[in-house]
Amino acid sequence: LGPTSAQDTRPTVLLLDGLFIYVHQTYVGVYALAPRLEEMGYRAVVDTHLMARSSTEEPALIIGHSMGGTSALKHAAQMVAAGKPAPVILTIDAAFGSPPCPVARCTNYFSPGFPKLEGAENVDAWQAGAFMVNHAMLATNETVQRLVLQKAAALLAERQAAEASRRTAELAPGFTPPISAPVPMPRPR
Repeated sequence: LGPTSAQDTRPTVLLLDGLFIYVHQTYVGVYALAPRLEEMGYRAVVDTHLMARSSTEEPALIIGHSMGGTSALKHAAQMVAAGKPAPVILTIDAAFGSPPCPVARCTNYFSPGFPKLEGAENVDAWQAGAFMVNHAMLATNETVQRLVLQKAAALLAERQAAEASRRTAELAPGFTPPISAPVPMPRPR
């Protein structure tokens, strides 16, 4: 994905592919999620589990597959230790030997034979609808991608609500906006 300007205020999502995916390919790995996340309103940064281009990023969301999941967990722990805001972490078949989740909001989508992550919400990908999908293709599976994109959308909605609340507080200190009722839509004639 192209370079971003210094004024880019979109939240960053860091996508980390696993072992043996050294070239970005739109058909395999978490790289395939980048265009859809950009459309949602994220600034997508894509790298391998080695993080050669992304080690200084401070994302709001980190998505990692296999060894990329392990790198996501380690990067989040470094961010938290440095006093940075804790990112949300989504791992897909995080590799064996991965550290526990260092943040409160962490989900691991796993397939049989791969470990559950300590401190994470662990979702069995096969039971969620990606039945018989192998490890290498799990991050590209439509069901897993849908689950990941739903979590990403929820995070964006939370951020937007918090930003709107912050702006309201700045404009009118002490003002609490009323709870809004649904706006009736005009009926077609």
